[in-house]
Amino acid sequence: MLTLYLLFARYNAFLWRAILQRRLKQGKEDPARYQEKLGHNLAERPEGEIIWIHGVSVGESLSLLTLLKQLGEALPDTHFVLTTNTRTSSDTLARMGLPPRVIHQFQPCDNAPAMRRFLAHWQPSVAVFSELDMWPCLLSETDDAGITMLLINARMSDRSLNKRRHFKGVYRSMVQKFAAILTQEDVSRDNFIRMGANPATTQTTGPLKIASAPLPDLPDQREQLVLAIGARPHWLAASTHPEEEARILQAHAIARETLSELLLILAPRHPKFADDTLEIARPLFDHIAQRSKGEPITNDTEVYLADTLGELGLFFRLAHTAFIGHSLETDGAPLPGKNPYEALVLDTLVMHGPDYADFTHIYDELKSAGATHQIRTAEELAQAVIAAQDLNWREPYITAGKSAVSKGEEALALPLQAILDARGI
Repeated sequence: MLTLYLLFARYNAFLWRAILQRRLKQGKEDPARYQEKLGHNLAERPEGEIIWIHGVSVGESLSLLTLLKQLGEALPDTHFVLTTNTRTSSDTLARMGLPPRVIHQFQPCDNAPAMRRFLAHWQPSVAVFSELDMWPCLLSETDDAGITMLLINARMSDRSLNKRRHFKGVYRSMVQKFAAILTQEDVSRDNFIRMGANPATTQTTGPLKIASAPLPDLPDQREQLVLAIGARPHWLAASTHPEEEARILQAHAIARETLSELLLILAPRHPKFADDTLEIARPLFDHIAQRSKGEPITNDTEVYLADTLGELGLFFRLAHTAFIGHSLETDGAPLPGKNPYEALVLDTLVMHGPDYADFTHIYDELKSAGATHQIRTAEELAQAVIAAQDLNWREPYITAGKSAVSKGEEALALPLQAILDARGI
């Protein structure tokens, strides 16, 4: 099956061009840069060593910035190519700024000629892939070019392993191409080994996100929001999924029966669905301000829809309490959960629902340590939001969260050393 796929990948450029053209019409691709995915119009290559690091989308790429900064300090003459897949990640990275000597490019599509053009242009000494984004042609062409490959910050839940069971031979071939696999937790390590990874070179190092620098702040804008909110009680719902927003808004309505001035800052995971969020909110609330339209928070504002990208660092600092979305139960498959460390590192109390399939070990450990507060229903969330307005109620969670974050040094140090060791020059 793998052989047939790789043969197809030599001639599938027509398919990728069609996919990219459709995405371009949908606004999902950058018109000035989508050709990078076909291995064309690449940025100019600087002289000297290049290390290639891949981060898929927004969350994965942001978690790599601290690692890239430290790599740059350890290797002052090396340049780094950071690839991602999505236009959203490119836009977010552009707003935040990249560490010195880091060049962003879009990852080539899984087409052999595109990959060969990319590799021939950049000639990386090491290729580092974060989390789980394994394209057979990409890995095979990189391996055939004699480039050492590492998989870091990797996750493989039982659910993910089960989904791949019908293609076990394909995945076994791919994971065996990595010189080392560094996983976020022991469950992932065991599952990679079950998939065929070498036990001697597969180890748990912890989630890279726990060691990442705090998300950037926007001090001037935060000061304006602080003045607008004043002494009002408030809370944040971040990275929310459309299917759970009705219950989040219901929880806010319930909580306002006790705290009539309570303000909700709602930051959806995908701001493009803001109109759907507004449709859910308007029957419940008369005064909704939308950040993307520049609408201010007033004394009457009940919900502030933060439908923007790259500003979670601002909102985690603004709100002392955050519900992290993609975690409430839905009728479909369990939601994957979202990164809790971005809030914890900023001393924000983290609340979450019972579903977090991609972060099972992380949330279970944080919950057991008393670092997060789990709720199941809108009523439970409302009561927790009311309680969280009291610093004495929040303080034990914040203290436990600080303790959990302090354990993250190894999660950064081990991947850093693995990359330095893999260079072999």
